[in-house]
Amino acid sequence: MAPPIRKTKFVPEWIDMGPKIPVPRIDWIKDKQLDIAYGDDPRQRYDLYYPEKRPEGLLPVVVIVHGGGFMHMDKRDWHMYPGFFALKEGFALISVNYRLAPKNKYPAGVNDLIRAILHIKEHALEWGLDAERLCLYGTSAGGNLVSLVGLKGHKEKTAYQVRAVAALCPLVSFVWTYDDVRKKQTSLFTRLMAPYLCRSYFGDWPSKIAEKMRLASAETYLEKTIPPFYLQMGTKDKDIDCHNVVRFYDLLAKVENATDDNLVLDLLEGAPHAGAGPEYLEPQNILPILEFFKRQF
Repeated sequence: MAPPIRKTKFVPEWIDMGPKIPVPRIDWIKDKQLDIAYGDDPRQRYDLYYPEKRPEGLLPVVVIVHGGGFMHMDKRDWHMYPGFFALKEGFALISVNYRLAPKNKYPAGVNDLIRAILHIKEHALEWGLDAERLCLYGTSAGGNLVSLVGLKGHKEKTAYQVRAVAALCPLVSFVWTYDDVRKKQTSLFTRLMAPYLCRSYFGDWPSKIAEKMRLASAETYLEKTIPPFYLQMGTKDKDIDCHNVVRFYDLLAKVENATDDNLVLDLLEGAPHAGAGPEYLEPQNILPILEFFKRQF
């Protein structure tokens, strides 16, 4: 049986449909730098791609952070495909790898994303990038990472502060998720996978790592103001409960600077988790995020 992701109406020149799971092609992008090192570990690398028609001046940047349960996937797998639309919209695209569990426990991925952002900003002028217009775009586990780093950077006014965040089907809160698991108020899949994820990502059972789960949950970093935030979530996601993303949005909506222009909840009716269908890879659900980024400049 073909994986549901193959139902996506891919742009043919952007994708290799040969493998069972389609793989994005990058040969059509002429101007690029691959495997830029931001650390010593082989996973601490990112790829930089430029739009074919480069506007004058420094380029805004979309940084793609892949999902995969903090344990799998790569900067050149299907997670990067939405970034091709960013190139067409005049953004530079950066796709980031980070160290994975179980070899590298929390907070390795968080620290790697921070380190990558600092490295990008350090070289921004050299590479024709606008460090002040850097936006994060993360899916699933990547959605957790961009939410944490985006909120933490804004709260602490750090050098890795970003202009905007888009989190797609994100695991926003380990605390809420495991509370749902204890109460059996989540899917059977989540109840079965939760202990395994905890052991792999944090190194122990949920009952023994409450503080780590709190620090790895986005709501921990809410402040009086937030960076512009776009949440996109499928209502039929069996991996991550939609109600926790709505709950997170409700908290974001209460901060002082929240407006319809800088905070969006985009619920995709009937959509499953990313990769279990075509929804997160098609332009009608990607372009609104890129337009949201543009409104923040």
